[in-house]
Amino acid sequence: MPTTHKPIFKYLLRDVFFPELTARAKYFSLHQLRQLLVGRKVSSDSPTLLRYLHEAVAERLIYDAGRGWYSSLANPFVLDTAPVEPLADALAKAFPLVAFSCWSTEQVKGAMHHLLSRFACFVDVEADAMDSVWEHLRDAGWDAWLNPRGVEATRFVVRERTVVVRRESRKSPSEKHLAPIEKMLVELCFEARDLHLMALSEFHTMLANLAGTQRIQMSRLVSYATERKLPLDQVFGTDNQLIPPF
Repeated sequence: MPTTHKPIFKYLLRDVFFPELTARAKYFSLHQLRQLLVGRKVSSDSPTLLRYLHEAVAERLIYDAGRGWYSSLANPFVLDTAPVEPLADALAKAFPLVAFSCWSTEQVKGAMHHLLSRFACFVDVEADAMDSVWEHLRDAGWDAWLNPRGVEATRFVVRERTVVVRRESRKSPSEKHLAPIEKMLVELCFEARDLHLMALSEFHTMLANLAGTQRIQMSRLVSYATERKLPLDQVFGTDNQLIPPF
């Protein structure tokens, strides 16, 4: 297939293919763009494509959504860390050599439309420290749960100062004590299912409200879900309008 003349290719990207992709979903990947080009029998060398993508981001025609991902959303999502900063600070002082990350359902309450009346915190921590962290939190007055599964998970309820201690994924160890939104969304999908925090349909609605109005790093979310072996159709749901069909 001959390479499309560069001025024509640039026009097609900006005036045809970018609008088509962003009309389908709020995010698209470089892979999906290339699939579209192949389907339309449009060919261009990779350096030229990447250069035009870089120019389009610089001109704010599209926006960076992580490595190989782009979005039509101009405003990035800013995660409110206030609900978990005191917990993270206290654990960092008590366990200075332990890797962990904290997050709370309160951090996404703006996209929940008052679905949750009480909020739970989660601490993802290396396996060897789980018992010690749980005991410390329990002794500090938290309603602390140690990796509730099975029957114990069916008894789980969110009370005042509820915190759940989970084992950190070995494939995605904590780099910071405050979990980024992309990691948090994947973990919340698991917890919605395992602890019945909400129906999966309600999780999908929350995700659409959050990531459909403010830009997240979609590459990080997809990568983390893949590492955690969480199917993307469970993350995004059947009515997904955030990314093209997976």
